[in-house]
Amino acid sequence: MDSHDSYDVRSIDLESQRVIDAANAEEEQRMFDGAEPSNCRKRAPIDIDDDDVEQEKGKTTSTQTKKRKHNKFDGDQSSKSGKRAAIDIDDDDDLHDNVVGDKGKGKATATEPTKRKQYADCWEHFTVVKKTINGKLQDRAECNHCKRDYAYNSHKNGTHSYNRHMETCKVRLSKVDISKMMLNSEAKLQARKIDHMVFREMVAKCIIQHDLPFAYVEYERVRSVWKYLNADVKFISRNTAAADVYKFYENETENLKRELAHLPGRISFTSDLWTAITHEGYMCLTAHYVDRNWKLNSKILAFYAFPPPHSGMNIAMEILEKWKDWGIEKKVFSITLDNATNNDTSQDILKSQLMLRNDLLCGGEYFHVRCAAHILNIIVQIDLKDIGDTLEKIRESIRYVQASGKREVLFAKCVEAVGLQLKAGLIMDVKTRWNSTYKMLDRALKYRAAFGNLKVIDGRNYKFHPTEAEWHRLKQICEFLEPFDEITNLISGSTYPTSNLYFMQVWKINNWLISNSQNQDEVIRSMIVPMRERFDKYWEEVSDVFAMTTVFDPRLKLTLVNYCFEKTDKGSAEIKIKHLRGKLATLFESYENKSIFTSSSTETRETNHQTDENEGKKRSFGNYDDFINFRKQTVITSGKCSLEMYLDDPPIDMIEYESLDILKYWKDNSQRYGELASMACDLLSIPITTVASESSFSIGARVLNKYRSRLLPKNVQALICCRNWLKGFEAYENEEDEEFDEDETLPSFQSIVDDEA
Repeated sequence: MDSHDSYDVRSIDLESQRVIDAANAEEEQRMFDGAEPSNCRKRAPIDIDDDDVEQEKGKTTSTQTKKRKHNKFDGDQSSKSGKRAAIDIDDDDDLHDNVVGDKGKGKATATEPTKRKQYADCWEHFTVVKKTINGKLQDRAECNHCKRDYAYNSHKNGTHSYNRHMETCKVRLSKVDISKMMLNSEAKLQARKIDHMVFREMVAKCIIQHDLPFAYVEYERVRSVWKYLNADVKFISRNTAAADVYKFYENETENLKRELAHLPGRISFTSDLWTAITHEGYMCLTAHYVDRNWKLNSKILAFYAFPPPHSGMNIAMEILEKWKDWGIEKKVFSITLDNATNNDTSQDILKSQLMLRNDLLCGGEYFHVRCAAHILNIIVQIDLKDIGDTLEKIRESIRYVQASGKREVLFAKCVEAVGLQLKAGLIMDVKTRWNSTYKMLDRALKYRAAFGNLKVIDGRNYKFHPTEAEWHRLKQICEFLEPFDEITNLISGSTYPTSNLYFMQVWKINNWLISNSQNQDEVIRSMIVPMRERFDKYWEEVSDVFAMTTVFDPRLKLTLVNYCFEKTDKGSAEIKIKHLRGKLATLFESYENKSIFTSSSTETRETNHQTDENEGKKRSFGNYDDFINFRKQTVITSGKCSLEMYLDDPPIDMIEYESLDILKYWKDNSQRYGELASMACDLLSIPITTVASESSFSIGARVLNKYRSRLLPKNVQALICCRNWLKGFEAYENEEDEEFDEDETLPSFQSIVDDEA
């Protein structure tokens, strides 16, 4: 043996070597036949006497130069490499004194093998044990419940057999706590199984819908509740929660893309800009359309960071890119923007780009719609600015009454003295919300007599009482603001209606401005001039669109438009009606032409049982093709297209069908009117305000606040878009209504008098 060897190995006799070689051959043959290998099997140690020191020649001598390797794979490695297996030697052997190497690395005796960490869930119910199989010691995976064992090899055997056994192990199922079980469809108890992927998706929806932070999943009490409900729950971190939310956003985005790709009609859009608390600019793009089930939808497609400059060119390019990402650039009908100069530039660029591919109807005549809320707000602010001193008197009067309980009691007695029986009390307006100013004035006017009585009783302290002329002026201003309030409630609601209701309310404003242009009050007369200039410019642009949408209300058709035109100017009413008919005919012709090229590739809206009935009729009239074509030609030559047929039919009764669902009406009559029904859906879905996009900013202020100012823009978009897709804009408006209801339920003055008595 060379001096470089680390170990001093004694030889064994030739008879022992033959026994070992035979055992190795048997092991190789057993593995070749497909039996379960025994990788961790150790042979019985062979005691070597001190006298057996004579070295053998030949094959035995070659093995002495090899270093011993003690691990659980000794048997396999020796058989595969053709080398003689290493022999475990007892600690009592004389070799114990001579196993220290040149560098003193320690003992060369057999060491305990390093165990591989087990991550699979099944190892909670299985344990690796050693069992003798066919006279050989092997590692087996034993069930902790029924003690059934399976083959085990950390490198060759998987865990499929163990998992299947866990599902059928009767002993394990019988030991399950009954509180953790539930009844199946056969009214039998079975173990409750939790799909952790479903659980994580539900947590993601909870975070989205209730504006919770991602750290919600790490709250101690939240985790305690989850653990109490099911002990097998797996906790997740805030990073995992954020990833789950974004994954949910990506899945819902693909679903919405498929829905819009198969949409039979066109889409109208609103867009607006917002500056977050982080001073980052965000742009919101919202789609408005009637889906295949004839339901009006409003979906936020994008809520993304938009760095400056916010020029018209940049806005247009961003919107075009979003349309292409969603694959809807050929389905655009209109876009509603506010009156900012950059928006005028952006809509011109958008229109020119879409017209290059002939994607717009009627040359883009109805593409740009100005935000009605923005226009109305400008008009109202002009009005309120001119009566600022009178308004301030009303505010000071309300503050005076609400300053102390003693004054409230005094005012309540004044109300009782003049014989007023009102349940609602006074309210203070919010200067930035002009419709709250209208409500304040409306309420104060009802208590006009009580304020007059307060002036008589407490004239020494109460010095804010308006004059009779000011009360008269406030009454006229309140009458002026009433239609503004009505239309604001229409266009600002979460379930905003189809656009057929806008014409009448906007016309009321126009009619008030005309009728008060010669008002005796000089203040009101001076206000009318700038207000008329603003409104006439807006009315000229939108009157055609609003009138057309009104026509598609089967209760109104042309009757309401004709009434409004005659009330405004009877001499020009007939000309305006003729002009409106021409606009409708031109737009309808565009729809008919488009349907010729897209009928084979565009899906139609659902018509339920009507489709099946028509299929049956088509089979019955299979030989009537020539007659059907002849009848179509006859209708065309007679000038009775579906538009003319609809307009010539008398309107349905307004009282009987007061709560008519207009989209359902067009669904029921879609087979009769054909493309006219698609035209009606597209017109009725036009939004006249950007309130839908602005509503997303209110929730954006909750998502991005001073406590969550470091959210990534992609996560902000995922949270806001998914919340809208799950709940719609109704969620935002209900929360605002709850805040406003607090003002509506203020205690009445009568209750104060009762308490005082």
